Amino acid sequence: MPWHNPAPRAPRFVKRKIVDISAEKNLVGRELTSHGPEMMPVGTQLRGEGDHLAVCAAHRNERVHMTQDDRPPARISPQLYTALGLTSASQVIATASVLALTTIPTLVATALGVAPHLIGYQVSLIYAAGVVFSMLAGGWVTRIGAARVGQIALICSAVGLFVMATGSTAMIALASCVIGIGYALNNPSSSHILARLAPARRRNLIFSIKQAGVPVGGGLIALLMPFLAARLGWQVALLWLGVVPLLLALAYQRVRSDWDNDRQQGSRPFAGVLNRQREIWSSPALRALSIMGFLFSGVQLMISTFVVVMLVEQFGWTLAGAALVAALVQAAGAFGRIFWGLVADWLQSGFLVLAFVGFLSFVSLLSFQFLETVPWIGILAAALGGMTGSGWNGVLLAEVAKASTGQGTMTGDVLTYTFLGVMVCPSLFATLYPFLSSFTVTFAVFSVQGLLGAALALALFLRERGQRPVGRLRSHS
Repeated sequence: MPWHNPAPRAPRFVKRKIVDISAEKNLVGRELTSHGPEMMPVGTQLRGEGDHLAVCAAHRNERVHMTQDDRPPARISPQLYTALGLTSASQVIATASVLALTTIPTLVATALGVAPHLIGYQVSLIYAAGVVFSMLAGGWVTRIGAARVGQIALICSAVGLFVMATGSTAMIALASCVIGIGYALNNPSSSHILARLAPARRRNLIFSIKQAGVPVGGGLIALLMPFLAARLGWQVALLWLGVVPLLLALAYQRVRSDWDNDRQQGSRPFAGVLNRQREIWSSPALRALSIMGFLFSGVQLMISTFVVVMLVEQFGWTLAGAALVAALVQAAGAFGRIFWGLVADWLQSGFLVLAFVGFLSFVSLLSFQFLETVPWIGILAAALGGMTGSGWNGVLLAEVAKASTGQGTMTGDVLTYTFLGVMVCPSLFATLYPFLSSFTVTFAVFSVQGLLGAALALALFLRERGQRPVGRLRSHS
């Protein structure tokens, strides 16, 4: 099935899309010609002489060209369902690969002759590799294509799981780095594919559905891995798990030629790393999204890492009761990812939703103190923490794709800071806790991260609104 309808058509705008003609360098998805308003794309309406003069002025400064193939489609393409299925499955597999050993720490630690808590360093190795290769992912997507990069990500997951099955501490460390490479490549590949196929009015929902693969992958591996390890042995279980990403990589081959038709084989993936970082820090939207990724990912990992420990150690809950709350947090996170995507598309503003999410996560972390006096409020706070602390990902990735000049190829560069948040914030929490001797107080200190993220998102939302006064083109389809 071809990627686009090959029949030539007049370019059209997405309904209710606002064009800022005063910021000509940010005009995306439209072509202004020097022949006047009669040559504007179908459906464009000029509101008086001021608009006409503004269009001419914008064109005199810089002609902006973007072909029909570069624009997201106005309607849902049948290929979108295939893409959403494959990218969501890839997200499930990537997450399951990262968390495979964390679901059976006692078995692995006994076999290796180490303490179970040292499994935490294995996860740190995964994210350390992710930080480095996130910066390289965008260049490789440009050079060899997003589908090919997606295949490489899946193969890395498979190889990592196979190498882990050797049962050697050194090999597990090496395998963790390989899995981290795959995890870093997964999102840039998926975002590039979905950004090309997703209608703008449904972008947040589509990205959020794909990101729901994270809690789904975590839940599936938590159920399957202990079961398989008990019956087959943990090493054989890893071998069976490694077959799944290989089969999924084969499924990509069928659509790769269509999905990779925008690759630029002459590009140099390593040469643009610094340029892309400069682009992030020179773009208000990408810069804010990078900082929000760091802040929100830190909140997410602190909740998932320390809620159970807090309930058991500080409040005397049983492990079974604390595990139920942890399951509630994960379920709320899965629901939140899709819910916030729907809300963002309904409001037509991802930044406004991210502001809500940041503020509610701030309230959630502060409310953990009620676990001692009014436990049900504390439990609701934990659920709210899951819904917000884990629900931001899809909306943020959709905004990154929207702000990127290359249809999602900046995703990996922005996610570098998300990986940093995952690495740094839980360690800071663990470092600060001994001085405060209270999990609830430590959570209250780090609740500021949610508030800072909310402030950044609100500032970007207000900036968006401030760019919509007089002298605008409003387009219809």
